[in-house]
Amino acid sequence: MTTTARALMPALTATLMFVAGVIAGWPVTAKAAAAADAPWGASYFPNVPLVTQDGKKVRFFDDLIKGKVVAINFVFTGCSESCSMETARLREVQDLLGDRMGKDVFFVSISIDPDNDTPEVLKQYAKKFNVGPGWTFLTGKNEDITLLREKLAIYAPPVLNGKSDHEVSLVVGNQATGRWMKSSPMENPQILATTLGSWLHNWKVPVAGKDTYANAPTHLPQMSRGEELYRTRCSSCHSLGAPADSLAALRAIGPDLAGITKQRDRAWLTRWLKEPDRMLAEKDPLATALFLKYNKLAMPNLRLSDKEVAQVLSFLEEHGAPPAPEKKVARQ
Repeated sequence: MTTTARALMPALTATLMFVAGVIAGWPVTAKAAAAADAPWGASYFPNVPLVTQDGKKVRFFDDLIKGKVVAINFVFTGCSESCSMETARLREVQDLLGDRMGKDVFFVSISIDPDNDTPEVLKQYAKKFNVGPGWTFLTGKNEDITLLREKLAIYAPPVLNGKSDHEVSLVVGNQATGRWMKSSPMENPQILATTLGSWLHNWKVPVAGKDTYANAPTHLPQMSRGEELYRTRCSSCHSLGAPADSLAALRAIGPDLAGITKQRDRAWLTRWLKEPDRMLAEKDPLATALFLKYNKLAMPNLRLSDKEVAQVLSFLEEHGAPPAPEKKVARQ
């Protein structure tokens, strides 16, 4: 065991004991809380300088997470894969949290490509997703950002071909209580909003009443693999048969997918779901037109297999028929 590892062992042990006690429902003593604060307070988180999308200089611990409920992720605006999907999903969570954003809950998105993601670039990126108060995009020095990723246990080294790579997990937590967890970027927005707005923020408040298994639904909804993929990969950016003036359609940042399998050539759709980044790089006419039409937001490469692409298209074919036109009733 290295000297560094030996030094971290007492704090790590205290943290694990504290978390285990919370899960088991043990009373959280002041001593236990203090032990938990040791690795999750100012002594653990680097207080590195960062710059917001508005050009404001801040410190990571003091200004962004101290005493707050936060969701932290790492993105870069040039990402052709999951970053835009992750940002779109967080925007859904932002909408669900409403006016609690910036008061009870804060989002922190840090670029892993500070050489290109200047404050001006980040501000434009945030604008594309209609980011509201309480959500800060940041840049800084490479070494500082790498240190933060390591401390939050979501660091991924560059892949072999030298391209950037990063862990897409979202870290959510309450710094004041020392309660932290990882979440998938494909998590249901309503579940994530509930976690951030209630479980993490009000976890000390007793739950009114007790639920039982007797109240559980007897039949869970059955979901095909194609629907699961649509809901976890596509629904953050696209609606499916929603009226043009509906909230779902207004929130969408891409085209409605109702009837898409009849509007587009099957071979084109298959390739578009498989490698949209390559099609945009090749300046495919339709791909380019969609890119320009929808605020220059690139369709992310979701790394779907051939089978998964077929499953998504089958779901859209079965459930994505355009809504029937409203029938006009003749006046008597």
